[in-house]
Formats: sequence, structure tokens, C-alpha cells
Amino acid sequence: MAIADRYLSEDEELVHVARQHWTVLAGEFVALALIVAAVVAALWFVPWEQDWSLIAAGVVVAVGVVAALVLWFVPMLKWATTVYVLTDRRLMMRDGIISRQGRDMPLTRVNDVAFTIGLWERLMGYGTLSVQSASEQEGMVLKRVPRPQRFQAEIYRQVNAAQRPEYPSGPQG
Repeated sequence: MAIADRYLSEDEELVHVARQHWTVLAGEFVALALIVAAVVAALWFVPWEQDWSLIAAGVVVAVGVVAALVLWFVPMLKWATTVYVLTDRRLMMRDGIISRQGRDMPLTRVNDVAFTIGLWERLMGYGTLSVQSASEQEGMVLKRVPRPQRFQAEIYRQVNAAQRPEYPSGPQG
């Protein structure tokens, strides 16, 4: 996946990439529908025979556009720029629109990976992963991860592979 490839070092292999579940955007789409409905209703009631009707319509549309930008477009950009990346060496979280934040956790430092899935989350197919590390820093919390149990299992596979000592093949002597 091109979005995740830029975060990899030369000899690092991409294992899994996830974005937050699409339900993050459900409230934003409802807000967009309500904004459009409110703008249409306001335009319906503008007295078009008045001299100031075009100015009023312009103000209504401008307020609607600003509300759509704030309540729909910005959250959509935030969702699009939030990514969880698992490689054969580390777990990464990247987010942010203008200013970017990132967090990396080497797989050799991972102690525990727990998931929580509520009833609604189970029906929709997402949950929260809590990754604890052996370092002094706090762990990582990955929210609204699609199929969290599969992601947890993949993290454990990669942790086991990263923590397994490499023995040279062939006879010792």
C-alpha cells in the first residue's frame, strides 16, 4: 500500500495496514445530510421577490459550506490521514492533517496486546487494541480498528518472529 510504504525502512517488510473503521464517518455523513437539508429549507423560505434575497441566499449557502467543511470535510481528512501500520519490526500509528503525529513501537518491546469489543462494535466489526510495551513510555491504543482480533493475532505472530533468536543454519563446530 503506497500510503504505508513511505514509513518503511529499506529492509523492513510491510505486514498489515489498517485505517479506522468507516463508522467513524457515520456521524459526519448525518451532519452533512442535516446541513444540506437546512440550507435547502432556508433557501425555500427566502422571499425571492425582495431586493436582498440574493444576498440572503448567498449568506445561507456560505454558512452551509463553512458548516460542511467543519463538520464533515475536516473529520473526513482526519480519518483519511490516520493509519495503523504493522511491519516485521515495529507497530506504527500516524495521524494528523496539517501537523502530523506518529508513534512507533518496536515489536521486540511488545509485552501484551489486548482488545475490547462492545456489542455495537462487534456487530459492526471493529474494536480497540491496547498494546503494552516493555519501555517506560505508555502503550499504544489503536481505536476503531477493523477486525481487531485478526490484527491482534498478526501482531502476536510478528512479535514472536521478532523475538525468536536467529540461529545460523548448518552444523556448528
